[in-house]
Amino acid sequence: MDIENGTLRIGIDGRWEASEFGQSLASFDRLYVLRFGLALERQELEELRELDFDFPFSRALRSSRSFRRWARSTPANLFMGQRTSLVIDGRISSLTSELLEPDERLVVRKIIYGSPGIKDLVGFGEIVGHLKDFIQFGIEHWSSRRKRSLEDDRLELENRKLQIEVAKGFVDIADSLGYSAQEKRQLVAAVVHEQQPLIQLISDGKIVSAEIVE
Repeated sequence: MDIENGTLRIGIDGRWEASEFGQSLASFDRLYVLRFGLALERQELEELRELDFDFPFSRALRSSRSFRRWARSTPANLFMGQRTSLVIDGRISSLTSELLEPDERLVVRKIIYGSPGIKDLVGFGEIVGHLKDFIQFGIEHWSSRRKRSLEDDRLELENRKLQIEVAKGFVDIADSLGYSAQEKRQLVAAVVHEQQPLIQLISDGKIVSAEIVE
């Protein structure tokens, strides 16, 4: 995982209400934590597979699905604790205090409110890069799609399918971590829920760009 910090710059425009600022920052933070949590699982799996030990279950570590069953049942003092649930009741849980050290968290570096303005968010380079791609894709599709009427049922269905595809791409590394089909559906549903306020801001012309800056 890229341990260097990166800065995600979100271009904003128009008139923002205070609640919209708070909601957008909360959504960015929860999406960041979710992707970070998946990256941590991948890193732990890779490190465990590199260890040279001869426990009865060591052969099972070759299978990511077996690894996850092993990780759930292993005492907390052996290599790692119980796998923390990333999604609770269909929502991305607030795991910052449990999963992330202070220097790993997504931090607000700068906000310039105006027309146009910016929001600079600093976090691990790999993770903020995924956030940037996530927002850029949304801008590409929803900033123009929402200019058309979505009263047509077919367009509404296409819009929903696109949201699901975007969410699947955001949690794609779960495929290599042994997540069950049900667990992956829960991850996707949580991301779809979390992206709703961001899609609305994009379609309203309030989020207009996303880039990684020095």
